[in-house]
Amino acid sequence: MKPNMKRSLIMTLLYCMGIGGLSLFIGTLHPISYAGDLSENKQEISTTNNFNEIDNQNNDITVQAFNAGPGMLSATTPSPTPTPSPTPTPPPVYKLEKGGYPKIEKFFQDYYVAVNLCDYQLLKTLVTDPDNIQPLPDLQKDTRFLDDIRDITCYIMKSYEEGAYIVYVYHELKYINIKTAYPKLDKFYLITDEKGDYKIFTSEMDEILKAYYDERDLDEKVQELIVNTDEKAKEALEKDKDLRVYLEALNK
Repeated sequence: MKPNMKRSLIMTLLYCMGIGGLSLFIGTLHPISYAGDLSENKQEISTTNNFNEIDNQNNDITVQAFNAGPGMLSATTPSPTPTPSPTPTPPPVYKLEKGGYPKIEKFFQDYYVAVNLCDYQLLKTLVTDPDNIQPLPDLQKDTRFLDDIRDITCYIMKSYEEGAYIVYVYHELKYINIKTAYPKLDKFYLITDEKGDYKIFTSEMDEILKAYYDERDLDEKVQELIVNTDEKAKEALEKDKDLRVYLEALNK
């Protein structure tokens, strides 16, 4: 073999070995670069998964809240505070007056004349409900020996209702052949009808009006009137035996 050819062959081998070694060196470096990329990809994938989990949790909460319906959502909503009901204002109470109402006094003068005469048709026109007055046979029995109804005095108190009054009427019953008159006190609820006429209220009262009407008997001036009338009636019975016997027989 010629020396020049031998040298060329050696140089070719060295060149090939150099290229092979360089390739091997580069090959060892290249996986490190890929390893770094893989780690970063894993981190990106992990972060993306975390966001997906959070988003899924939010979606679950939204779905749960929607499926829970109004009943569940109202648990976190503050309940409205109820408005307190106003305390009812008690109806006004007026003073008791002796007389002072000429038309009312004239009304009861006519009323007691109708009672004394047993004028049942007239009596029915003076009340709001004719079915709730004393039956005619009872009225005839009570007035059979009645001579007169005298000393009629009206004690009048305005009601809280417009055009209405509570009226206490003192009067004395004079019977035939009996010298002493018997004192009595009647109570009425008087109203003004749509025509402007007075009527004795004989219809059913509501609870408020009934309580107001009954409570007026406890007023101081009314109590004095009731006590004074009772004392006069007691004195009349003690004074006149015939009156006492007649009333006892009448009440049997």
